[in-house]
Amino acid sequence: MGEIYSIVTSKLIEPSPEGLHWYALKVFYNRVVYVKTLFEHEGKETYVPVHTVEQFDSGRLTYVEKQLIPSLLFVRCAEQWLCDFKRSHNEDFMYYAEPESRQPGAIRDEEMRSFILVTSADAGRNVKYFGADAPEYHIGDRVRVTDGIYKGAEGYIKRIKKDRKLIVSVTGVAVVAVSYIHPSYLEKIS
Repeated sequence: MGEIYSIVTSKLIEPSPEGLHWYALKVFYNRVVYVKTLFEHEGKETYVPVHTVEQFDSGRLTYVEKQLIPSLLFVRCAEQWLCDFKRSHNEDFMYYAEPESRQPGAIRDEEMRSFILVTSADAGRNVKYFGADAPEYHIGDRVRVTDGIYKGAEGYIKRIKKDRKLIVSVTGVAVVAVSYIHPSYLEKIS
């Protein structure tokens, strides 16, 4: 299932070209791979957060990539293009919308970059998903990670079940918590 993960770390630094934004989609009927392929066929960049899971198969231990957040797919495109594409694929997905306008809700590049960084296949082993935007996890100091595999990620520090976690969110879509990061690798953002 390696075909789900589609972004390499070096691409995370690049800002979106003019007029393009990241959008979150809820994909129906377990069709994430199918919808992802449709977008990529149209030349659009996609991201699906995955993690590696240990499984016993015929008495052997195997490792399988599974979606970290079921039914969630991100795509980078123009808003009007997404609206037009949605009309022809209405049964396959819905986009997360702005509450006031019902238009697709664009995700800031910085927010998406941090989210991809902490949920990527290499780094995402110690990530826990907390559902759609959980505001109770936003309390605390805003920090940036200065070293290690999460270098550059921004989020909040929160104590969850007696462990210090870095909380990274895509507002209105998802919140994830990353296991302990040594304080010497953190800098406070005002």
